[in-house]
Amino acid sequence: MNIQTHNPIRIAAAVALFAALTAGAHAADVPQVHVKYGDLNVNTAAGAKVLYQRIRGAADLVCGVADTRELARLSRAQACAAHAIAEAVDAVNSPVLTAVAEVKTGGAAVTRLAAVR
Repeated sequence: MNIQTHNPIRIAAAVALFAALTAGAHAADVPQVHVKYGDLNVNTAAGAKVLYQRIRGAADLVCGVADTRELARLSRAQACAAHAIAEAVDAVNSPVLTAVAEVKTGGAAVTRLAAVR
């Protein structure tokens, strides 16, 4: 049985976090959003889909996906969001949420995170 603690997930701009840490800044200076999911049962398809949408929205917000029309910047923002989503899905540790993420991304986000480890 997979027991969920329902602690908020922290979605941080992965690219910005790396840049801040290598520049000597603090992780607290990086844009981040806490995604709450205590109201959801992430062991059901319906709950996992709602959580995935919350995670996706938070990742797009902190990574700036909708803020640019410049292709290079958009590509970096999309990569940042994909990484943030994969980390958040992994942090929840729900097989149902993982399956939803794999369907939404064609398996790319979850596979990409596994390859980094």
